[in-house]
Amino acid sequence: MDNQKILQEVKQSFMLKRVRALDENEAFIQAMCQNDEFNKLYTAYNSKNLAYLRSKFAGENSALKSEVENLKAQLEAFLEKNNIDKSNLQPKYECPICNDTGIVNGKMCNCLLSALNSKKSILMSGKSKFKSFADCDDSIMTEQDFKTRDLLKTWCEKYPNGTKININILGASGAGKTFLLECMANALMAAGHNICFKTAFELNELARQYHIGKSYDFSNCLQAEVLFIDDLGSEPMLKNVTKEYLYNLINTRQSNHLPTVISTNLDLNNLLDRYDERIFSRLVNKRLSININLTSPDKRLS
Repeated sequence: MDNQKILQEVKQSFMLKRVRALDENEAFIQAMCQNDEFNKLYTAYNSKNLAYLRSKFAGENSALKSEVENLKAQLEAFLEKNNIDKSNLQPKYECPICNDTGIVNGKMCNCLLSALNSKKSILMSGKSKFKSFADCDDSIMTEQDFKTRDLLKTWCEKYPNGTKININILGASGAGKTFLLECMANALMAAGHNICFKTAFELNELARQYHIGKSYDFSNCLQAEVLFIDDLGSEPMLKNVTKEYLYNLINTRQSNHLPTVISTNLDLNNLLDRYDERIFSRLVNKRLSININLTSPDKRLS
């Protein structure tokens, strides 16, 4: 993954957002200036504001400030009288902190960091849209479902300050495991964290290709802030691949205190039988893991 290229693409998208906001504002002003009263006020405001900015840049304590504020108040009063939103006087940037430049005081604004991490997460996961906690259908949720949702939502809100770095969601088909993983992924991406979301089958196939000499950069899975592995146990068991690569992945991430969130149809006993004690002990370590056993009925039949 070319991080520099991704950064440039995201910066370009910010530039386009800013230009669009400026163009829309200019179009609004030009349309409003067809009105003589507004045109007269706006021309006076523009002239005084420019003079004030120049004096401010020169370090002068200008008396123009009050004139500028008075003219702006008159413009806003004119718009309100005509039932027009006065906020249209200024460009409507998505981020009021950096005005869609992505930079504040020489550093990346949080909005740019969030967009950058979301872009990386989409590229790493091959998925552009995830379910969210807001999509939960309360009418088909059990008491356990509500508790599980609140637990996982709180974990995401506190991240990276929690003590549990592994989450295992166990349960039968249709219990809502994949849905919950997507909700978590969505919440973390919205908060500006980069995630990697793979099914166990996809992960196993990537490991197989890498093992036979085909190139694949596992750094995405190893280094993502949070790795999601959906439907562990559904992948074929490949000799010298499945267990070995899964162990390396889980162990490396745990050593670097990077969370791994897993869903599986298997219960704890079957996990132990399938993946052996080395992997099992790292997955379900009570000191580091949250193990959730969903017992609700198949929601896809509701």
